[in-house]
Parts: sequence; C-alpha cells; structure tokens
Amino acid sequence: MSDQTSISSSSSAPVPVPAPRSPRAEFTTTGSVSSPPRSGHKRKSSIADILATPPPLQRHSSITSSNDDSTATSSSVTFATPVKDWQDVLLENLVQADKLISIDSTESTEQAFVKLTTHNLTSIPIRDVKTKQIQETFDYSDLIAYLLLVLRKIEPVDQSQETLDTVADARSGKPVPVTFAAEKLGVKNQFYTLRSSATILDAVDILSNGVHRIAVTDASNDNQVIGVLSQRRLIRYIWENGRLFKSLEPLFHQSLQELGLASNRNIISISGDETVQAAFQKMHDDGVSSLAVTDESNNLLGNISIVDVKLVSKGSQKSLLKQTCKQFLNIILNQRGLDDGKDSFPVFHVIPQNTLGRTIAKLVATKAHRLWIVQPNTLNSVATSASSPGAGFSLNAATGNGAAGIDSAANTTAGQLSGVVSLTDILCTLAKYAGKQHLDPQSARRERRRSSSSSVRSQSSYDRFRRSLRQP
Repeated sequence: MSDQTSISSSSSAPVPVPAPRSPRAEFTTTGSVSSPPRSGHKRKSSIADILATPPPLQRHSSITSSNDDSTATSSSVTFATPVKDWQDVLLENLVQADKLISIDSTESTEQAFVKLTTHNLTSIPIRDVKTKQIQETFDYSDLIAYLLLVLRKIEPVDQSQETLDTVADARSGKPVPVTFAAEKLGVKNQFYTLRSSATILDAVDILSNGVHRIAVTDASNDNQVIGVLSQRRLIRYIWENGRLFKSLEPLFHQSLQELGLASNRNIISISGDETVQAAFQKMHDDGVSSLAVTDESNNLLGNISIVDVKLVSKGSQKSLLKQTCKQFLNIILNQRGLDDGKDSFPVFHVIPQNTLGRTIAKLVATKAHRLWIVQPNTLNSVATSASSPGAGFSLNAATGNGAAGIDSAANTTAGQLSGVVSLTDILCTLAKYAGKQHLDPQSARRERRRSSSSSVRSQSSYDRFRRSLRQP
C-alpha cells in the first residue's frame, strides 16, 4: 500500500544532527520559537508537549501480531541485554512466530477479505498449498483491484481462456481464488525477506525506499516465514520504545520544516465532489494507499484510504460508490464511531512547524501511511491553530489508544493543502540520520505503477485496444 512521497531534497548530504531541544518548545505560524516563561512562572504541560515525547516504557513484553500492528496493544520490550541503539535491535523482537496469520492459496478472495477484517489486518500472507511456502501477500490494494474488475472498470492484460473464465466467475458472484487477485490484478511490491537475526537498520534500508512490508524468516531457515514487518509496525515500535533510544531524541524535536519534509508537494488528491468509485480508481491507477480530499479552494476536508474499501465491499453497500467523497467522509466518521464507541474523526494533517516526534505520534495514533501538510486556516482555530498545536488531537491518541477529533468533515477544513509526509519519508529520514545515503523513496511506487499498468488496463483503454484490433 504506496508511497507517493519522497524527502524533498535528494541530496546525499546527511541529515544534520541538531542540538538537543526541549520538547516543550512551541512554534508560531512563522516557525519561530516562543519566548521562555518568565522566572517564577510555571507553565502547564500541553498536549503538544506530550505528543513530543515517546510514551513510558512498559515493564513487560507484549509483542503485537506479526502480520501488522493493527491489533497491537503495546510493543514495548524488555531486553535481556542492553541495546546500544535503535538500529541494533534484531527483527526477532518485532515479530512473533506463533502469531502469524496466513491464508491458503486455494481459498477465495472473499475468504481473504473476511480474514483481513476479522483479524483487523491490512495484509495477509498467502501460503502455497503445495510447497507450503509464502511468496506473496493479499492486501486492500488487491481488494480494490478486484472490486474494479467486478465493476468492469479494469480488465486483465492476460486474455487467456483461463483468465477470461475467472473474470466471468468474479462478475457473476462465484468464488475466485485469492491468488488471482494478488497475482493478476494487484499492484505489488517485490517480495522482500529478511532473517529474524537482521537488525532494524537492515529493514529500514529496504522500507525507506517505499516498500511497504518485509517477510521475516527464521534465523536458520530462509524458507520459513515467521512474520511480516510493515512500515507502520516499525515506526510504531521505534516510537513506543523511543525512551530507550536517546540518539533519536534530538531528531524527534526538529520540525518538519527544519528537516526539509514540509516542502514536499508530490500530492495526489481528489475533489470532494468526485465519486467514491473515482477515488478508488485513482488510488489503484497511481499505486497509492490514500488520497487527500479537498474542496474547490484546495482546503483539506479529510482522507480516504484503501482500507475504507471494506465499507463498500458488501453487495448492500455498493451504492456508496456513487456518493461523493465529501459524503463518504461522514460515513467513515460514523463507522469509526461504531467501531470505537466514540464520536471521533482522526486528524490526518500536520503543519510545517510540527515536530517530527509529534508527526510520528499522529501517524501511530491514526494508523495512517501519510499525513497531509496544511497551511493553517486562521479562521479555523479548532483543528490547526499553531498557537495551540495540540488542538483537535486527544491525549489518548498521543499514546496510541485512540484517535480524536475535529468536527464533521463536511463542515470543517484543516487549511490549505500544501504537502504530504509519509511513513516512507520518516523512514528515509531515519536512514539518513543513521548515515545511509542515496535512497530512492519513489522506487517502489514506480514499480507498483509499472505492475498495475502491465497487469490491467482501465476499461476505457481496453475498449480502445479492442477497437484497434478490429480496424483494417
């Protein structure tokens, strides 16, 4: 699930190591640091202060599902021996073999979808029933491709009789093997593996190039996959164990603007007046996992993710595809209220003056792959006022226990959309901070787009292709 973004500067110069800064520093709209309190004046801690500091370490080890961090509670780990730094942590600390959830290659796409939703995962490994090996995964980008196929919006490039029969089965409602959606339709990354004896830095070296997940194998057997490490899972682990990694503290306190992350304008968005179906088509065509939804003045209204396809995957919900993205944002809001028992709407945006630490905290809390950067709307003091950086974001969200909110998307804008910061950007920053240069955050996205264009055609292009065959 994709990353459309990159660090704004492709220079090979290392990320500067800043001087340590107090996490209590607050930024104004111009990016200047507010004056320190007068002597004898005791300032109360704000939510922004808490967001700038990783949560306390847990005394016990509680490792999340090895497929993803969607079902995680706490990933803090007590190490048997002292860890020198974050890049030295072994991947065996981030996965747990007995928690791996997979699906057999003979099971249907519908069964794969049920497993995703039942276990609250974003991807699931496919195990070949003959070889017993895992060589690919099924995720929500595959589900969107399958939905577009059923709706006759895309067609497989492969026009063999076997493929045509499978397409006919899908469109008539018959079960179709999950491998068809994953292999023939999906927008896929190369399947990467690392041994559990590899380090976090080894994983960052791959994930910072835009790869979404890595299969982790047994330390002594490359063919035995014991878990899947996603970008999101790794970022969450680093954040929740941040107090162990003192070398990261100065980096966490730098703003997106100071790190060069606020000027990234490689944005893919959609108008709130466009249909939900158009949004899913756009995510599929561009190989991205979410879109910014904007109004006619380029104000950010909200975010639609590929995971939201689960809201329209049942026959009774297909009518939602014809609704506008603006209307769909409110449906997403209501659904989250049902799931979480809260009337909440995650804040999927930051401002250039927000620190990297606070940005990571929001990514962890909202379980997002990217946050949209906005220039604050001075008329909207609820969501993005720089004089109150924590407004619209709950204390629970800071610790990963929930997400909180802003008003209904139909009535509130966050400000002018000006950029985007993704998990890939964060990991690329960490890699450069550790001394790794010459990274290409766009490489995986380009590969996904090539994969999509080589495996499927949009219906309009397919119709033109068929007409061309009939011409003399």
